[in-house]
Amino acid sequence: MKNNSPLFKDTSTHRLPYITLFVLGAIILVLVYIGYDSVLGSDKNELTKANKLKNEELISDKLPDVALSSIEVQKDVVIEDENTSDSTAKSSKDLEAQKKEAEAEKILVENTKLPEGKIHIYVVEKGETFYGIANRFGLKFNQLKSLNPSVDPEGLKVGVTKLNVKVKAVHTVGPGDVLRVVAEKYHVSKASIMIVNHKDQDVTLRGEQLIIPLN
Repeated sequence: MKNNSPLFKDTSTHRLPYITLFVLGAIILVLVYIGYDSVLGSDKNELTKANKLKNEELISDKLPDVALSSIEVQKDVVIEDENTSDSTAKSSKDLEAQKKEAEAEKILVENTKLPEGKIHIYVVEKGETFYGIANRFGLKFNQLKSLNPSVDPEGLKVGVTKLNVKVKAVHTVGPGDVLRVVAEKYHVSKASIMIVNHKDQDVTLRGEQLIIPLN
């Protein structure tokens, strides 16, 4: 006897829609996942490409800076080389200037160093200058100045100004002392004796005092 009571109906027909819905839902989830992964993968590839392009752009942007930095470094090296050259040239000039100064001082010392001889008092005569008197007695200007530090070379007064000069000797003329003989005795020239003693003739007088110059 067949029971048609609702309590005893077959439940398999009721489960079928749920199973179908579950399967459809699973399929939908799989499709969604696949689609999302595909989209996401595409986005990842695009993002990777974009990052790569961006990095390349950054590198290309930095290349000029690197090149400029290299140029600046080279420029600094060139400037440093120029500064070194300038410093070397300046040192050479300074050394040359020091040498010239030392030579000038040496010459000054030599021109000031007094020769050996006797001090003789000389009275300035008409037309004479400080330089001319120094030359007459075989002295240099600075030597005569060192012998007369208080005398103004531009303020010489005839018959008044007395100058200290260096001479080899003061010779008193004796018998037979002609100028040639006197010059030979002191190893100087006859002309220099005549110049120092203001002689225009080769004449000597007994008892006369002749100034014998240094040369």
